[in-house]
Amino acid sequence: MCCSDSKKCICALGHSIRESKCSSDDAPPFVGPSHSCSRGERCAGGSACVRGVCACEADHRAEEGYCRPIEAPNADVTLAGGNGLRFKSKIATQRPRSTPCDPSRCKLPDCFCTPSGRLPPSGLLPSQTPQFVILTFDDAVNGRTLPDYKRLFGTNRFKYATFPPRNWHNRLSTLHRNPNGCPIKGTFFVSHEWTNYDGVQWIEDGGHELASNSITHVSLEGSSTSRWLSEMDGQRRIMAKFGNSREEAITGMRAPQLAAGGDHMFEMMLRAGFIYDNSIPANGGKGSEPFWPQTMDYRPSFPCNDRPCPTRSYPGVWEIPLNQFYGRFLPQIGAHQRSSMMRAAVPLNASVDELYQMLRHNLARSLDSNRAPLVLTLNADYLQLNEENSGMQALERFLESISHEPNVFVVTLKQLVDWMREPLPIERSREHPALRCPLGFARYSAGKEQCAKPNKCIYRTPGMGSPEHQFLTCSPCPDSYPWVTNPTGNP
Repeated sequence: MCCSDSKKCICALGHSIRESKCSSDDAPPFVGPSHSCSRGERCAGGSACVRGVCACEADHRAEEGYCRPIEAPNADVTLAGGNGLRFKSKIATQRPRSTPCDPSRCKLPDCFCTPSGRLPPSGLLPSQTPQFVILTFDDAVNGRTLPDYKRLFGTNRFKYATFPPRNWHNRLSTLHRNPNGCPIKGTFFVSHEWTNYDGVQWIEDGGHELASNSITHVSLEGSSTSRWLSEMDGQRRIMAKFGNSREEAITGMRAPQLAAGGDHMFEMMLRAGFIYDNSIPANGGKGSEPFWPQTMDYRPSFPCNDRPCPTRSYPGVWEIPLNQFYGRFLPQIGAHQRSSMMRAAVPLNASVDELYQMLRHNLARSLDSNRAPLVLTLNADYLQLNEENSGMQALERFLESISHEPNVFVVTLKQLVDWMREPLPIERSREHPALRCPLGFARYSAGKEQCAKPNKCIYRTPGMGSPEHQFLTCSPCPDSYPWVTNPTGNP
């Protein structure tokens, strides 16, 4: 940061210069892969201390200051110095136009659609189908949002669901558990600006799913494939490097501001290895059943009117539509207030009981009909409603209520896709590989340390709308503030 008196760059309070970078005084120095860890340095960027050197796992290599997968789904992407990310190759031929769903040709695990968009996979009857609830969270992870996440996914709050898991006394009593005894997890769509990456690391360490919500968090509607790539894959790399997360585990995305990008966005997803998108609103009309996810091999079976929809075929890329959330009933029009984002569907003065009843009503729309997944679009504006955490209180009450329902599972979007690729009826879903616990990856789990005192990285950014940007990370501070043209912050 710049000292106004001396006009010199200085470190933040509690930080000193080490090897030309500011590091926390009361924490071991963080170093990336290939650096020495023989004197107590803490390995970062996905590496672990092995015989005095920070090393990547065998299927990863050190690149751009962190451990990247050798066989990456985004292997066709390269960092064009100062110009963001680019594809190494060009498309040989234009993709065919999408056609209406053809169930006779669209077969799981790689393709799924139904003409109505409202039927469970593999011919399961609704009564045979688990009801999935997905908690999704938008925007930056920082001091405003992280306390809510820790409150929601902390320990010792909810009782076990129906029965305790085996060896429960040797395990943390985490919040609410699913019918198979596994703790619930959430999907976090993280945007970069104003995010603290020690918080991202806390999310990843808890076995939750990280997904990309772009670097700038501005609408990308109408943007080129290259811009979508720099924003979405760039944010994936930022989370991997500074949040010490697995790059290959970040496979989902949501368009910033829910402004989907049509063919340009889906072209980027297919070539960059994103498995699913969760951006497109779906409104089936008053009293209609909600829609199930589908792959984009075929034209969407749900109405796609609000945003540009793809016109081409993108095999194997899943779209998980945002069925509109039904809020307060408006008697003057005889209908509910509805929106893809929950906060926009509820009044500012809604009580905890009213918000809880809305959650139960939206669950019933699926549970009592076709069992389509209920995706809850949560953010700080909803959770902290009325400045009294009304949304959080309603959500906690809702989670407690469904913990007694044997057919309801709270899962991540990636778990949902994995179950849909190989669907099983309720009685067998408790042992489905996608729903088993423990969840998440185990990278050197025995030696992985929690980071209580991260580095504070501060940069002058006069051309970015704010004269200064900063973030916390349990990794070395980069030379430059990570941004669209330089996501890893390298010189």
